[in-house]
Amino acid sequence: MVYTVRDTATDGALQEILQKESVGDLITNLFPEETPLHQTLEKVGMSSLSHEEPMDTLGNVLRVSTAFNASSHFATTLAKPEGYTGYTDYTSVYPAKRISVVGEIQGLRFSVSDTNRAISQYGISDRFAYEALKATKAIVQNQEFALWWSTGTTVAGSDLNSGLDAEFQIARQTLGLVHVIGNSGLWRSKTGGAFVDAAGNNIQSLGTNYASWAYDANGAVLDQAMFKDQLMAQWYSISGIQSGAMGFCGAKIKNLFSQFALTANGPINERTLDAAAKRVVDTVDYYETDFGVVSLNLCRYLNIAGQSDTVNWETGSTITVPYDEVLLFIKPQYFKIGVVRPVSMAALGKTGDRESGLVRGEQGLVCRHQMGGAAIFNCIP
Repeated sequence: MVYTVRDTATDGALQEILQKESVGDLITNLFPEETPLHQTLEKVGMSSLSHEEPMDTLGNVLRVSTAFNASSHFATTLAKPEGYTGYTDYTSVYPAKRISVVGEIQGLRFSVSDTNRAISQYGISDRFAYEALKATKAIVQNQEFALWWSTGTTVAGSDLNSGLDAEFQIARQTLGLVHVIGNSGLWRSKTGGAFVDAAGNNIQSLGTNYASWAYDANGAVLDQAMFKDQLMAQWYSISGIQSGAMGFCGAKIKNLFSQFALTANGPINERTLDAAAKRVVDTVDYYETDFGVVSLNLCRYLNIAGQSDTVNWETGSTITVPYDEVLLFIKPQYFKIGVVRPVSMAALGKTGDRESGLVRGEQGLVCRHQMGGAAIFNCIP
């Protein structure tokens, strides 16, 4: 509400003063975990620092002639006649696993004077609780950034049982989504046996391709052909994944995407619109292609101009990836947020006339299968 008072400093001139209404539950409206991946991905528990995560079975699409009865209707190996008894044994495959999933620790300390706790300002009944929620929001945002851009480290060199933890431990970083997809981009032809991918992730597999698809546009402008031929077609070819994928990008890529998508059926201003729909249509959030319907979502963690990161494209080779030149798609069921410790607040106690608290959490990105994601990097000049 607004009320009027006389300001003695200006000879009694009237001055409007804004008095915010008392809102006791103001802090509940902050939604500290309202970030794209925290809203999209399921949270699962992590049982250890070197977390062994089973990978979903998602092999290459069967594309051999015997599947289609190539020579004659008697030559098939898949279709069987009625009453057939001579089925061949299925070759069992031991599940693959990733053992490099680590939790990244984030934390912020805060303190509030006893006076600030005793008075009420702007509808905040307890400044300490308010600052705890604000710190929680900051921590979750930091963790969200890590889920996108952390380069990944292992816990090698840490001796957690020696009693000399501080002497041996290093800061652990999870492997962010961009690096999960980019680091395995040129390992897509690697099949069979146990191997270590470009990011140093230990993968055990038998006869299955465990790599994602990543394409380096090298400064070319994103257009319809690039999106369909260099992303969706390649992704579909190795995995069979199509509709229902979620796309993420910054504002520049979103604008480019909308430009070619809106003109796919002719200029938008030449189409016939119903009288009830007389408004400017200038954006695309869902796009239907030959490979199904996909969504496209703005992500502020992919919208940072002037910043870039180095991705291990293959062994001995790296590429520079600007934050705001990434178009990335995932199937959410193949990615999870692994939680060692949820974000929580701990009261540290009093120091003189101040009350201190600490907000911290420990989590990392879990990849159930690298084929569940695909990306285009460096896709505008």
